[in-house]
Amino acid sequence: MIKRLLSLLLCSIPAIQALDTTRWQIGAAIQVPPGSTGIASVKLTRDIYVRSLADLADLRVVRGGEEIPYLIEIRTGSVEFREIEPAVINQSVIPGRGLQLTLDLGSHLRHSRIRISTAETNFRQRVRIETSNDERSWAIARDDSYIFDFSHGDRHMALLTVDYPVSTMRYVRVTVLGWMKTKAVRQVWSAYRNERPAEREVMATVQPQRSEDPQMKSSVLLVDLKQSGIPYDCVRVEAGPSHYFRAVELETSADAKDWRFVAGGTIFQTESDSSQSLTFSERHDQYLRLRIFNGDDQPVPVNNIALEDTLRLLKFRLAAAGPFYLFTGNPEAKAPSYDLAAVVAHEAPPPEVPAALLAPSANPGYCPPPPPVRPWSERYPQLLYGTLALAIVVMGYITVRFLLKVKKASG
Repeated sequence: MIKRLLSLLLCSIPAIQALDTTRWQIGAAIQVPPGSTGIASVKLTRDIYVRSLADLADLRVVRGGEEIPYLIEIRTGSVEFREIEPAVINQSVIPGRGLQLTLDLGSHLRHSRIRISTAETNFRQRVRIETSNDERSWAIARDDSYIFDFSHGDRHMALLTVDYPVSTMRYVRVTVLGWMKTKAVRQVWSAYRNERPAEREVMATVQPQRSEDPQMKSSVLLVDLKQSGIPYDCVRVEAGPSHYFRAVELETSADAKDWRFVAGGTIFQTESDSSQSLTFSERHDQYLRLRIFNGDDQPVPVNNIALEDTLRLLKFRLAAAGPFYLFTGNPEAKAPSYDLAAVVAHEAPPPEVPAALLAPSANPGYCPPPPPVRPWSERYPQLLYGTLALAIVVMGYITVRFLLKVKKASG
């Protein structure tokens, strides 16, 4: 009797839950080096992105029918940032040059950015940054940067920061070339910004369809990705050899009809520096429209536009030998809830094993979900209409009898 009870108890304990993959349309083999142990690390591909839900909630890792917990690591990088408002010990206008400010940073030794506040509008001014330890010998830290303010209709864009190489000098001299008012700068801040860059990948490179808008003095670059679902959070302009500093704005659309403003900023290219990208929250739309405001300058010779996104790695523990498969393409799937990320964060880093994701293909075992059950009224329309007709006849009969009684009573 005891053995039988133990047998029933063991049978009642649920086994490791198998995943019914018949609802997943796409599968891709994961190639792991034989005999590997630790954590497998797989780079997600564009083919997986376009076949998955936008939040990747339908991804599942499977080995022998068993669902394997995973985590997704996003290589976003990090930024160390500190800002102070230093003492302004000199503020004057230098004839023929511009407004000059001298800042005393005191004991705050590391700095790499200046930010200003001004009441001026609609401008583009060149800025020179110099550093010194004694206020006598000055070294140029940056001589080719610009600050700007630009408004058009209800759109407003401004860039009032200047970055330069990290310095430990106590004094910073800021010259805004062309400004001849001592009070043009209301406040100024010094900052130290150290960035560990994110790891990124190019999702698409497209030659845009170009047109010029003489009314707004701008170039309009239209990008068609040919399919939706490609993730991107950065647009990078690939331009021919030229020097420029232009305001830009980006819109995206799912159908090339309804456009949504995504981001605004600047792109520039000089002899010593360049910044030709615009970052924003991740999008998946098929169409992009980049507008470059040229003013009275010649249009920027853009050759291509590259779309980038932050690198994502899918990781899972190699507790047993494969083969492993990644399944996706289930619109009804909910995001899984695993504790793998918390477990890994609280243990010594396991060895990481690079794995390869092979080309995805149709899941041969896929079974489409049954069609939704139609409402009773749609399945039996004749019966519904017959019932309505009968109700109308009955109501009409009752109404006529009621009217005859009223007429007879009044007569």
